[in-house]
Parts: sequence; C-alpha cells; structure tokens
Amino acid sequence: MTELESYLSAAPETSAAFKPLDSTLSPQVRAWTAEIRRIWLATGLSQNRFASRYPVDKGTVSRYLNGKRVPRDQWFLNTLLAVLAEKGREVSQEVREHLTQLQLTALEAAHPGEYRVRCVSDELEIATIRLDEANRYARNLEEQLADRIRQINELTDQCGRLRAAWDADRAAMQGERDRLEDEIVELTRHLERARERAVEAERRCQSLEQMLDELEEPALSAPDELLKGIDLIDPFAVTGLLEAMVKAALREQAAALAEHVATNAFVRDTADVVCLLEAMLKAGTRKQAVILAGRAAVETPVFYTDDVLRLLEAMLNAGARQQAMAFASRIAAHTPIANIPNVLRLLEAMLNAQAEQQVLAFTQRVASETPVHGAQECRAFGRSSGTVVRLLEAVRKVGAGEQVVVLAGRIATDTPVDEATRATRLLEAMLSVDVRQQAVTLADRIATDTSVRARAISDVVHLLEAMLSVGVRQQAVTLADRIATDTPVDEATGATRLLEVMLSAGMTRQAVTLAGRVATDSRFQDATTMARLLKVTLDAGMTQQAGALAAHIAANVSVRDVTDVIRLLDVMLSAGITQQVGALAARIAADVSVATPTSMTRLMKAMRGVEVAEHAVALADRIVTGTPVTDAISTARLLDTMRQLGADEQAEALAKRAAEEIPSYDRSALVILMDALVSAGMRRPAETLIKRAPELSDRLR
Repeated sequence: MTELESYLSAAPETSAAFKPLDSTLSPQVRAWTAEIRRIWLATGLSQNRFASRYPVDKGTVSRYLNGKRVPRDQWFLNTLLAVLAEKGREVSQEVREHLTQLQLTALEAAHPGEYRVRCVSDELEIATIRLDEANRYARNLEEQLADRIRQINELTDQCGRLRAAWDADRAAMQGERDRLEDEIVELTRHLERARERAVEAERRCQSLEQMLDELEEPALSAPDELLKGIDLIDPFAVTGLLEAMVKAALREQAAALAEHVATNAFVRDTADVVCLLEAMLKAGTRKQAVILAGRAAVETPVFYTDDVLRLLEAMLNAGARQQAMAFASRIAAHTPIANIPNVLRLLEAMLNAQAEQQVLAFTQRVASETPVHGAQECRAFGRSSGTVVRLLEAVRKVGAGEQVVVLAGRIATDTPVDEATRATRLLEAMLSVDVRQQAVTLADRIATDTSVRARAISDVVHLLEAMLSVGVRQQAVTLADRIATDTPVDEATGATRLLEVMLSAGMTRQAVTLAGRVATDSRFQDATTMARLLKVTLDAGMTQQAGALAAHIAANVSVRDVTDVIRLLDVMLSAGITQQVGALAARIAADVSVATPTSMTRLMKAMRGVEVAEHAVALADRIVTGTPVTDAISTARLLDTMRQLGADEQAEALAKRAAEEIPSYDRSALVILMDALVSAGMRRPAETLIKRAPELSDRLR
C-alpha cells in the first residue's frame, strides 16, 4: 500500500516504537496489526491522548496495537481514518476496503465467534437501512394512496351530481313527451287518412295498369279518358302511379304524368310532397321535380321540424338549390322554435345547405325567441345547461356575433341557475364566447340565487373558481359570504380545498367564518386529511379556528394508524397548540397499539415535546408490558428513545424484560442487546443477560 507508506514516512519522529509482535499470532492477525500500527503512527496520536479523546480505555487500544485482540466492529479503524482525513490525508476507497478486508480476515482467525457476530451485524445494518428506506417508500405510497382515495371520493361525488342532473332532465323531458304524444295523436289521424288514400290509390293503380296493358302506342293517348276517375292532384296517389309506371318501364307515360302533377298537384302536405319528389326523381323526371319543388318552397307549410328537414333535403337531392334557398327563407321566418334540440337541427341543416343568409336570419329569431327560461315547452331542454351552452356555441359558430350577445343576455337573465353545476357550465360558456357584460349579469344572479348547499362540496368549489376565473370578484365575494355560512362542511377534503381557494383569492374574512364551522362540523376522516386541514388553517393565521379544530380532532380522530398520528402530532407541535396536543397525546397513550417496537420508537420520538412528556411516559408504561422484545435492534433503539424522553424507570423495566426474554440461541441478538445495555449504563439487566450468556461477560468491562 503506497499510500500507507507515504503516511508512515510523514509520521512524527516522536512516535513511540511498538513492541515486536508475538510469534504465536496467526499470519492474518500479524498482517492486520502491522497495517493498523502504520495508520496509528500516521495519525501522530499517543495512546493516552486517544483514550482521553474517545470512549475507549488505554488497555484496549494497547491490545489492538499489539495484536492481542482484533476489534469486532469498524469503529476503531474508522476513527483512525477520520483523524487522518482531518489532517488532510484522507485515504482512497480502495485503501479503506483493503483495510476492512484485513480486519475481517484477522477477526475470523482470532475470534471466529465474534467474526460471525460481525457478519450478522453488518447484514443487520444493511437490513436496517433497507427497512428505513422501505418505511419511507411505504409512507410515500400511503400519501399517494390517500390522494387517490381523495380523487375517487371526488369522482364519486361528481357521479352523484351527474345522476342528479340526469334525474332532473328525465323529469323535465316528461313534459316534452306529453307534447310529442299530442302530436302523435294528430299525426295518427293524418296517417289514417293517408292509408285510406293509399287504398284508393292502389285500386286506381290496378285500374291504370290494366289500361296501360291495352295501350299500343308508347305516348299517353286520350289522357282524359285513360285517367278518368283518378285524382291527379293528390300527391300520395300520384306517387303510387309513378312508381307503378317506373316498374312497368313506361318512362314516357311517367314523364307525361309528372309534367301534369308538377303544376297541378296539391302541395299542402309536407310528407306527401317529399314522397312525390322522391318518386319523380326515381322516374327520371328531374325537371318536373324542380318545378314541383318551386311550388312547395312557396306553398308547403313549415310547421313540423321533421317534415321541414326532409323536404329541404329532398329539394337539395333534386338539384333544386334555388328553390331550397327560398324554402330555407320561409323556415328562417316561420318555422316554430319549440325547443333547443330542434333549433340546433334546423341550424345544422341550413348550414349543410350553405344557406348562410337564411342562417343569419334564423339566428335573429333564435336569439330572441328560443325558450331559455323553463317554460313548459322547454322544460326538457331549456333548463339543461348542456343544451343552452350548445345553442350559444352554435350561434357563435355561424358568425352571428350580435345574436350571440342577444342570446347570452337572455340566458344571463332568464335561464335557471339554482344548481351549482349548471351555473358553473353557463358561466364558463359565457367566458368561452367572450360576452363579458352578460357574464357579469349572470354572475350577479349566481351570487345571490344559486344554491350553495350542493350534494358535493366540490360543486361549490368549482363554481367559486369559475367566478374568480371570469374576473367577477365582487360577485365571487358575495357568493363566498353565502358559502362561508351555508355550505355543508362535513366532508373534510372538500372543506380543505374550499379554504385554500378562499385564502388564495384573499377572502380571509370568509375563510375565517368557514374555518369556524369546519372546526365543529367536519366529519372525521383519516388523520392525514385532518392534518392537512389543520395545516391550511394554521398557515392562514386563523389561530382561534385552528385551536377549535385541533380540539375537535384531538377528541375524535382515530389514533389507530401510527404514521397518520405522527403527522398530526408534528403539525400540532410545530404550531404550539399545547392543550390540544396534550389531549391527543393522552388518547394516543391510552389507545394506540403498542405491538410494534419500531412504530413505538417513531411515535415516542414524535412525542418529545415538553407539552406531552407525561403522556409519553404513560405510553412507555404500556410499552413495558405490551411491546414484544424479541428483536434486539428494535428493542435497543426503543430503549434509547425512552431514555431520551426521561422514561428511565420504564426503560430499565423494558431492559429487564429484554434480558430475560430475548432468544438465547441468537448470539448476535444477545451481543447487540448487551452493547445497548452497557452503553445505557444498565448494569443490572446486563448482569441478568450475562447469567444467560456467560460468554458476554467480557463486554461488560
């Protein structure tokens, strides 16, 4: 080792020489002792100075340096290397590993039993480090789990809100269903008449087919005689005749018939006109279909939305674009605006027809006439924020900016905002279409009219956040005043979030009021959630409310989970909430499970504060009789923590139990416990342990 040789050459000349090594020493011990002597010389320390500086006697040092004893642990070697490092002569990792290996080899040769203890101790140390890492990882996972549980709870609340909204829409749609049933009755009557006409048309078709069979000329000769008795202005009957002619390949006769009906057929029934147009297209009489479409565009009623949409589509299929535009103009001016879904369908159809001018005209009516206030005709849809929002977005999409403002103005004043989720969606829609003034008007109503007693507190949180994002601070403050006094705060996670939103927006007064209610009304969840709620209250400087909340927590929160309890204790202790900490600590001392020594060590360290010292001692009393002492490392740490808390009497009693109960077959455990007892100055338990394991007597010196 060139590094050690350099250190030896740099050693002070005043260093005392060593006696020659005993010839009976094994080669491994001689090699180790030679190296440790060289390191010793490099430190420049005397044995007296070293013994006064470190907790080891001069005789032990002498035995180490003469090879009469090989240190079991690494303390002696590490201390010498640390002294070298202080002198600016730090050794490399390679040298350190070489020396450690020499020590282990010498220990195995000189003291096989202690060598095995050393190996086990090293493994225990590694295992302890891994245990600590595992505990930290477990705590991190616990926090993540708590966060996921919170998210699941919020999603559950959202599902509940959606179900409630669906129930409301379902009830509202019953009114729309009644209206449709009335229409069905009327349409059924029309259908019966149409069927009667169909029967008559079928009879006439059969008669016509017989006549056509007798015709020798392809042209329609003597039409008056041939079609005598057939009503050629009834579009339904003529449709059947045209289809029969097409089926019989009588194209010329079909064209003659189409020429006749294009200018004479009755076009007051929208459904019949649609069927006739489709039959004329199948017959190849597109020119006549365009003529008929021109008459329909002017004369056919535009009352029923479904029929209107079919006829508009049929006109476009017939290539009658000009006529379709004329029909769209009548739709825009006269088709009833019964509900939002029909309005959206009509807008979409006219956009597909590229009737931009008619769309703009229609949006003027839509903006001023569409029911958005909960009348009977719109109960199924007008009260649904989703359809109102879709309508607002559709009007904006067609570029009707003025109509967007008009419609938004009506929504802002007339659409119900009694439910928080609906109000939030409407407000966000106003923001998306950039109607600031109308959003302010809507916010005025929300601030005073929207219920803040939602099923889920997260609904209220989202509404308040939406108000703040729109920038209507005055209305948000008014809403926050109501929330602070009326919103249920039994759900701690939601209450915490609500407090955070208020505090971040500078609504301290409302947050203080809300915190006062939270302190007495929150339903208790896990200690981690309550610790977060308490921390938010403390960070906001609401000392009085935090004190009330802490008292509520101390009296009611579950103390079963040691990790959660420790977090809660840390928050309380850091805030100096003495009285409440004492109440919580008293419950912990009386109720917490003491079955795990590692957990007890962590818990007692958390209870080091002077405010809870007496409760820590009470907990120590339970530990003495209830905590297992079969694990030497955990027991040793627990003993040390108890002594730090001043529970010396309990530590002595626990040490006595450990000395009597720790498994005698596990020598490594006995050694660890003996070292802990000697370090703590617990001589009597150490003597008890020696009676069970006499070979440990030399460790008591």
